[in-house]
Amino acid sequence: MTDDPITDQLRSLTRSEDSLSSDASQKILRAALAHASNRTVQKAAEMIAEAEVASLNADLVKAYWRLKRNPLKKDPGCLGKTAILKALVQVEYADMDVFRDGITYQQLEPHWKGEIDSAAELRGVCAIGLVHFTPALEVLNHCAVLLSDPWPEARLGAAQALGALGQIEAGPLLRLKLRTGDSEAEIHGECCSALLKADREEGLAFVKQFLTSHDADQCVQTALALGESRLPGTFDILRNTWGRRSELNVRESLLLCIGLLRTTESQEFLLSLVDKRDIRTAADAVKALRLNGPTGDLRERTEAAVEATESDALLRTFREEWLS
Repeated sequence: MTDDPITDQLRSLTRSEDSLSSDASQKILRAALAHASNRTVQKAAEMIAEAEVASLNADLVKAYWRLKRNPLKKDPGCLGKTAILKALVQVEYADMDVFRDGITYQQLEPHWKGEIDSAAELRGVCAIGLVHFTPALEVLNHCAVLLSDPWPEARLGAAQALGALGQIEAGPLLRLKLRTGDSEAEIHGECCSALLKADREEGLAFVKQFLTSHDADQCVQTALALGESRLPGTFDILRNTWGRRSELNVRESLLLCIGLLRTTESQEFLLSLVDKRDIRTAADAVKALRLNGPTGDLRERTEAAVEATESDALLRTFREEWLS
């Protein structure tokens, strides 16, 4: 408990749409959004986002503009404003003025490593917010700027926005970004995912080249994007890559990506690897098979394959993955 009644009341609320839609709950949330503590504002906005309560949109926007006045004092770390904009994205807020403001907003703050821009994630969130209610060209123009942003959080948001846009017009921009590269493998992976959504056929042919990268993280992120896409032909690409890569951690990750496909051919391939001649690979395959979930008799077939190896270590892996 704290000495602040609003913060205490906020903590007592149940995080569900029905609970937060009541008059009493909304009164507490409004008070929390107007609170002097940006962390209280952050928590209120996160609760609104989780329950997708759209009736407090005006209060969220009002809190955003309030926190922008003297922001280093009112909202250090940009915690409140970022949470507010995430909530507005979640409830599909259609007035774009707040997102257009935030997409170019910077908040430079002192840091022990030097000055940082705490609004970088906020800019990325705004790119996502603009996707559904603004012309595609406007989104593309903003994302072109953000993809070269010095802060990775902004670049990541831009890649996610282009994936949400899902239009073929995003293809050239994503290809350029992928060819010029990024220091963050996660951003490379998001760009791969976005291209596979924007241009399914040509995108697959372009993305698969990065599976041969000498950068193991880039290879894995590419494979993850391919696995999540579940596009036709992806299984053969990932299986062949697994056969060519020698790094143990990369091979394990590639099998997990194959597991994400959740197809009959991917399941049969993974089951074929549960063999006593290579217990490490067998364990990786068991973990990958678990990603298929409770599909038909897959659990029983996996257990039977594990028991046939007579490996206690592999049996422990099976029990940890499937029975815990």
